[in-house]
Amino acid sequence: HSEKTVEELPREDRSKFLLPKRQEHVNIHCGVSSIERPHHISSSSYLMPVGGAIVVFAKCPTPGATKTRLIPLLGEDGAAFLAEAMLSDILVSLSECQELEGTLKVLMYAPGTAAAEAQLTSILHTLNIAHYSSKSIPNANQWHLIPMISSPEKKLTGVLTSSRAHSDLTSSSLGEKLIDALERVRALLASSIEIYQHNESVLFLGMDSPEIPIDEVTYGLHISSGKHTTQQTVESGGSRRFSGKAHMCPANDGGYGLLSVPIHAPTSIFSGVRWSTQLTAVSQLKALTDACVDISIGQLMFDIDEPEDVHLLVDRLTKEKGPNDVCAENDVLTKSSRNDIFDEHTFEKDCNGCRRTLQMLIKLGLVK
Repeated sequence: HSEKTVEELPREDRSKFLLPKRQEHVNIHCGVSSIERPHHISSSSYLMPVGGAIVVFAKCPTPGATKTRLIPLLGEDGAAFLAEAMLSDILVSLSECQELEGTLKVLMYAPGTAAAEAQLTSILHTLNIAHYSSKSIPNANQWHLIPMISSPEKKLTGVLTSSRAHSDLTSSSLGEKLIDALERVRALLASSIEIYQHNESVLFLGMDSPEIPIDEVTYGLHISSGKHTTQQTVESGGSRRFSGKAHMCPANDGGYGLLSVPIHAPTSIFSGVRWSTQLTAVSQLKALTDACVDISIGQLMFDIDEPEDVHLLVDRLTKEKGPNDVCAENDVLTKSSRNDIFDEHTFEKDCNGCRRTLQMLIKLGLVK
């Protein structure tokens, strides 16, 4: 079906690309989905460095230009303050995770201006998070700040270039930005193999969901690396198929909040994706299966884009929980294949990781 869009597929074929019902397992193999019942895996079974690379896409939190759909509820300053708090929680959660100590961490920011870089550097400094600079000695816990390209025609040269072009996060160019990020992370990992834990995977995150599922991050990096298999590539029907799987966490608005892929997956995995629609996740699944990249699907994530999303976020963060509570099963779309090395798996949702977001919501008067 590589020549057709999702809507053009016959109804019986289109169903292969629909997201699974909750509490089911899905593993999609080159366009054919196999669904199983949930199979839980304990996070304690893989408390070890996972390596690879994480790329966080972020728009510089600027009043009047950030989270504009939240301005009627929070005002221009309030929307920017909340965006900064959510981004801060994401950066801290990733930086403090022991399993990610050997993982390359990249913050790709827009707009790609000196002012935006200075603001994000200040945020990292306030959070006491180390970042790479020409004056520092490279180490695995530093964040690399890299400006996003503004268009394919203005692609930045080099990996950590000092030249900049104005950039944004518009849906029309998001595919090109993901392709550019994948290519540049490949080059950065290849040039820094003595610093980072070797792993053939890269994971993409946005800044719209502060409730970052760390277990999904570490699991995604591992399963995309192909380390749980003995054969790195498989030839199937004359096409190259990757042993490492993609791992996606769909978002509640039809998009997705997390995606890990084998680092040598073809850039076509981001072609034909319908960005900023209710079919974003579905069309991304189709692009992956067309490229013969198998997929596992993780828990649902919640983007914070609309005023209603903020109120629901307040409810989730202030809900009383027992000390041993984990993410309820009806919040989990899928778990990984029974054939994976993780025999028991429970993905935990740690709302304590949203401390700055909750503090800002209190300051903005949204928590009673």
